[in-house]
Amino acid sequence: MPVVAIFSLGEIAMFRAIATDLDGTLLDAESRITPRSVAALQRAHAAGCRLIIATGRHYRDVQFLLDGIELPISVISANGARVHAVDGTPLAAANLAPALVQKLVQPALVRDAELALYLDDRKLACRYTGSLNGYLDRAEVHASLADYHGRDVAKIIYCGEPEQLRLVEQDIRYRFDGQLALTYSQDCYLEVMAPGVSKGQALRQLLAGMDIAAEDCAAFGDAMNDVEMLQLVGHPHLMANASQHLRQQVPHGRHIGHHAESAVAALLESRFAAYGV
Repeated sequence: MPVVAIFSLGEIAMFRAIATDLDGTLLDAESRITPRSVAALQRAHAAGCRLIIATGRHYRDVQFLLDGIELPISVISANGARVHAVDGTPLAAANLAPALVQKLVQPALVRDAELALYLDDRKLACRYTGSLNGYLDRAEVHASLADYHGRDVAKIIYCGEPEQLRLVEQDIRYRFDGQLALTYSQDCYLEVMAPGVSKGQALRQLLAGMDIAAEDCAAFGDAMNDVEMLQLVGHPHLMANASQHLRQQVPHGRHIGHHAESAVAALLESRFAAYGV
């Protein structure tokens, strides 16, 4: 069923920025940005909204997805560990401490999970069997990362069965309490960044630089790595495919349709049609 929304012009006037997740949110079932979504973003831009992608993906992957889309889009990547301006200028970067990385990649902690490290210029993968394919296209695969020096790492991602990852998470929290930021982009993806890193914190800093209040920003997400971002903004939107854990953390969020049905685009179309754009 299509999304139908009615907005007052006063509400629309406060809508000055849009921050959207990619996987499970803006992207369709084939991990594409559809022409309909591009047209909706163009419409929002024409209305004066600033556009922001906020994703767990690597910045280079976002560049690939945005190739050919002629829109000024700021990018929060690696769950907030990297922030780039619309022209690609780096605005913020937060790396994990090398000594912690060296401990986090040891087989005793990793167990049998797949593992990947996000660096600025590449991704390093270990025990790669293909489960991370959507995130690790063109990754540099290694038999082991146990001897990696640990420098320049924006994010570590572990891939495995939820029960397996819960053990990894418990081990990390017990050994490194307060020294890391942990989140899940899906039940099968445990992601680790430097302390204080989140999409929400990166968005807060980006909006401040744009002189836009968080209350005037809309955000769209589907997973636990979107929690801080959705809790920050004045207009949080949760996908129909959003995790139950996210729904519990953002009870005031507006529920919209499924990502496979271009629900973000449908919401933006309704909103800006009411504004005459």
